[in-house]
Amino acid sequence: MSEAFALVLRPDASFDVIEWNSTGDTLSTLYREICCLSIAVVDVSPELSLWLDDEGMLKNRAVNIPALRIYATSAPIHQSYHGTAVFTGGPDTEGDTKGLTLDQCHALLKLAGIDVPTVPDPRN
Repeated sequence: MSEAFALVLRPDASFDVIEWNSTGDTLSTLYREICCLSIAVVDVSPELSLWLDDEGMLKNRAVNIPALRIYATSAPIHQSYHGTAVFTGGPDTEGDTKGLTLDQCHALLKLAGIDVPTVPDPRN
């Protein structure tokens, strides 16, 4: 079984990489990480989804500049995204949301302008 992750990215550029079980109760995970009651998904590409609070702007949540930077690499920005964002892989053929690899999470952080050092391989 391969490892799968999601990137939780906050407006202040803090983040977490969490384990992602694409066949479990993924909506509960999203609601918990985003801290909201109404979730929207934006398909950044067929392989990348952006999940966020559908009412973030109405709740005066901060604009998520790091998430906008990632989105802007695929299309012109047409609206602002507010509050915590969660990035996952796109849907698989059965409609389940795939996870990301750690390398993909790292690449997304670089696109967001967040410098994260790579962890060296363990020495034996």
